[in-house]
Amino acid sequence: MVMLAAPLDAALDEAILTRRQQGYAEPPEVILLSPVGEVFNQDYAQALSESEGAIFVCGRYEGIDQRFIDARITKEVSLGDFVLSGGEIAASAIIDSAVRLLPGVLNGALSAAQDSFHESIDGLLDSPHYTRPESYHDVTVPEVLLSGNHKHIELWRRQQSLRLTAQRRPDLLQKARGLGLLSVADEVFLKQL
Repeated sequence: MVMLAAPLDAALDEAILTRRQQGYAEPPEVILLSPVGEVFNQDYAQALSESEGAIFVCGRYEGIDQRFIDARITKEVSLGDFVLSGGEIAASAIIDSAVRLLPGVLNGALSAAQDSFHESIDGLLDSPHYTRPESYHDVTVPEVLLSGNHKHIELWRRQQSLRLTAQRRPDLLQKARGLGLLSVADEVFLKQL
C-alpha cells in the first residue's frame, strides 16, 4: 500500500497557501520523514529553529509515490537506523527538538546551551545533574557542586562530560578532536581515564 501522489499534492498546496496568507514569502522546506533520509541531529534542530519553519510530510504503509517525493520534497530526514509505522512520531520528535531552542520556550535563555550535543559543550554529552536532597539512598551530591566555587564546578562538569562521552559515545569525542575542540587539559584528563 503506497500513498497516492494526488491527495498529497493537494494537501501540500493548501499548506503552502495557508503559509502565504500568514505572511510567509519564502517557500518552506518540505521534509519527508523517511528511513532513507539524512539522520537528524542537534545541528539540524538548531538550523530548523532559526528558519521560518517547514512542512512535514509523514508517510504510512509502504511509503509514498516516488513521483510526489521527486517533485515536492526538498529534504528527507530520518531519526536513525530503524523503521516506524509512520512519520508522525519522528515529526513530533523533530519539532520538539527545534521548538525548545526558540527564545522563551525554556526557563532560562542559556538552558539549551548546556544540553548534550550543543556547540557550547563542543558537541559532547552533558554532565550529570543533581538536586535536593543532598543525600539520597546514601549517595550524596558531589562535594564540588556544593562548594559554590564556579570555576571548580565548571571544570568538574567539563570532565564529567568528557568521561561520559568517552564511555558512551566515543564517536562524538573523535568528532570534537577532528574539529580541534578539545583543549590540552581535556586530552590530559582523557588519558587519565
